Amino acid sequence: MDDSQLPTTAFARVYGSWLLGTCISLVFYGLSLHQVRRYFYLYPTDALSIKTLVLLLMVLETLLSALLAHSCYNTLVTHYGKPSVLLYPVWSLKVSPIVVAMITCVAQAFFVRRVLLLGLKSRIAAGIAIIMLILHLGFAMATIIISSRYRGLNTIPPSQVWVFSALASTATAADALLSGAIIVGLWRSRVSRRGYGWSELFVLYVVNTGLLTGIVNAVPSILAGVSGDNLIWAAFNCIASRLYANTLFSVLNDRKSLASHDIWVFGPDPNVYGLIARANRLATQERWGAPQLPDSTPARINIAITSETEADGTVMSDSMRKVALD
Repeated sequence: MDDSQLPTTAFARVYGSWLLGTCISLVFYGLSLHQVRRYFYLYPTDALSIKTLVLLLMVLETLLSALLAHSCYNTLVTHYGKPSVLLYPVWSLKVSPIVVAMITCVAQAFFVRRVLLLGLKSRIAAGIAIIMLILHLGFAMATIIISSRYRGLNTIPPSQVWVFSALASTATAADALLSGAIIVGLWRSRVSRRGYGWSELFVLYVVNTGLLTGIVNAVPSILAGVSGDNLIWAAFNCIASRLYANTLFSVLNDRKSLASHDIWVFGPDPNVYGLIARANRLATQERWGAPQLPDSTPARINIAITSETEADGTVMSDSMRKVALD
């Protein structure tokens, strides 16, 4: 097909949105680099598992940045003035969905761990979220297969475009489950909310819970269902993936502030026995930035009572009695 037969508006609609999404996502990538530097400065002795999670996430973030830059350069510079490139998407554009899905799953693994620490009731939401994330990876693989089978986005039959919407919708569902569980835990916190300003409440309830990421991630879910034959939904999907990393780093760097407010969540906790087990559990919750459940075992207070009577100038003392009050 000759380049003159392809309208410029179609080219701008597909790769124009992709270029804007790439530019915005690179801004969030720079913010992630700053957050990571701050994390290693504030928590040099943090748990190895969390450090590994942070490093793996940054490797994937860097890989995604390289793929986005390559796809834009190859299309807009190397093949400048050739709209027919729409029919032959570059390989970096095809494999970017699986990298975005891996970033989503790695970041959400942290929030799954936070929800699991909230107690038994929250584990149902965590389990469903894990299923959604597994489906998310599956739909990402299906997206790569579909984009490789057909020559371009405009040649994909409508019967298979639904995969793009399912790709974003499964991530949105996992966001809703995990952020909802964390928000409920924070709302039941016994700490007074009057100690927070509006900006702090916004960060605590909207940013650090993943609610903001879920709202942004709902946009590509809708766009992919309405017009999946362009890259507008994919551009929003890349931006949302950057928010996953920034949200995780925000939670990690804000743990000292949360601990200073002594956030506790009401609820039974049958898994805690003894002071050592409780101390270990609280340390784990603080490390993963999860709202902390108090020990449901009632405290035992020993009260010593001594009575004295005086008769004929002699002071007599009864034996000490210990009364255990539950």
